[in-house]
Amino acid sequence: MHLRSNRLLWTLSLALVTTAGACAKDDGDDFKDGVPQSQDVALVVPGNGANGSALTAADGTTAVQGGLANQQADFYKLTRDVTVVVNTATVGVLALVKTVTNYPPSSVEMDTAVWGPYTDPLSPNTWRLTVNRVAKGQFHYVLEGKAKTADDTGYVTVLSGDHNLADPTAHRRLNVPDYGSGDFLLDWNAAQTLPEHDDNVGTAAFTYSRLSPTSPVTIAVTFTQVKDKDTGMLIDAGYAYTATPGQGGSFDFKLTKDFITTTAALETMSIHSRWQETGAGRSDVMISGGDVAATTATAQGGATASECWDANFLSVYMTNSYGDPAKMWGAETSCAFTPAMYSAL
Repeated sequence: MHLRSNRLLWTLSLALVTTAGACAKDDGDDFKDGVPQSQDVALVVPGNGANGSALTAADGTTAVQGGLANQQADFYKLTRDVTVVVNTATVGVLALVKTVTNYPPSSVEMDTAVWGPYTDPLSPNTWRLTVNRVAKGQFHYVLEGKAKTADDTGYVTVLSGDHNLADPTAHRRLNVPDYGSGDFLLDWNAAQTLPEHDDNVGTAAFTYSRLSPTSPVTIAVTFTQVKDKDTGMLIDAGYAYTATPGQGGSFDFKLTKDFITTTAALETMSIHSRWQETGAGRSDVMISGGDVAATTATAQGGATASECWDANFLSVYMTNSYGDPAKMWGAETSCAFTPAMYSAL
């Protein structure tokens, strides 16, 4: 998928922080905890790093090929890299929200705080962030943009969501997640209507929960009609992540696109990855529909492959249903998880 941080939003954040403190009298502390930050909805896989491209890893041919025994497991790399795609989708906008709310709002009236509106002298866009307190510890927020020459009826919503604090009496500390739950929608289609924008399209809907330092973290994301980097087609994708501190976690993702290019028919690839806190884990992959031959389909409904890796992320087991001996090695008894478990997405 074609996702990247929005340069225009970063420009806006720098400009807003210059003007916000000069015109505001209330620092809006009660509203700062009412919006999520990128670390609140970050997907973390053991050994997760910036190496590798999630966009390249989403290519179908690469995704279903295993590496070699005792080399870094390809399905581990794919799982790690796809988390980069999801995390990157939030970085630009949520970093903007964090930067803006680090400074006093332009106005605070009863249960509403507003940052902006602001127009950078070199931008044709005007932006406004509004945070409403719905009830104690419950907030609704909206980031809007419009052409600077348009009146206020021209605002379109680029980001909107709700955040519920797990403890309404607590306040966020530096670099510590704001424990709670919520949901938000990133609307790149709305951003496309602004005079200045990037080339992202589609929407991303997030739902998340992290209620305490020891509670399970759950994050679900639905990408709708976003641009696929490899084909230029608009595709849908779904992601479901859960992790418990000290106990490992799991990550499901599902994509529909032309993975097998024999014909233009679309295939659906789903992956269920599990890992222990040590890093050892397993991925079970299924591709179905489109050009997947009936002879390679399994009782589960598609062609399958599985790979296990150890605590050093080295492949210890690989198997597949389509009979490729070059991608079969090891014993399933070496796996941290058995038996195979396919995604329910």
